[in-house]
Amino acid sequence: MKRVYILLFAGLTLTVITCKRDDRYAPDKYLSEEAQKRLIRESVYYSTKLPPNGSEETKFSSEFDWYYDAAAQETELLKYYKSDDGIDYFLVGREARSINPMREGIGGKVKYDAAGKMTEYEEIFRTWKLVDDTLTKRGSLLFDRMVRGNDLTMYYSKFQGDRYIEFPDGRYYFDKVSRHWLNNELDSMKLN
Repeated sequence: MKRVYILLFAGLTLTVITCKRDDRYAPDKYLSEEAQKRLIRESVYYSTKLPPNGSEETKFSSEFDWYYDAAAQETELLKYYKSDDGIDYFLVGREARSINPMREGIGGKVKYDAAGKMTEYEEIFRTWKLVDDTLTKRGSLLFDRMVRGNDLTMYYSKFQGDRYIEFPDGRYYFDKVSRHWLNNELDSMKLN
């Protein structure tokens, strides 16, 4: 009987260790260090606020490289997955500007053409500002659900408060064409 308990304990311990080291979404498994940096650098054009005196029309100008370089330095690729249908999923963590030492997560997907140029960029969710280990745990859960195509609605702030997803919510949504978050209420006022 003692032997059964020892084997059961060993099996549970191995299961816990294996789960903690689950690397199926490890960025290094899919991208070189250089490719990871390139993804982050290209995505900050869309995930970061416009630079001082910048606009949507001028944000790609080299005069703002310093601004986007700084934003990229504050961003880390936490999870990545290449699907068989050509869609790549990402989860990045970045320093929260308003509340330190908090971080926020951005989960989304990108597509590249044959030459390696980003042709699509979409943010699926942005987390609330969280401490690092909480962002890692909750971000991993959201990332896995996103990759699997599961509905994330139950993680919206309407149902979970400020625990998981800050955006989208009933007001803000991500527009794939303009590649940034838009406000439903302001958009509806423009139509009236």
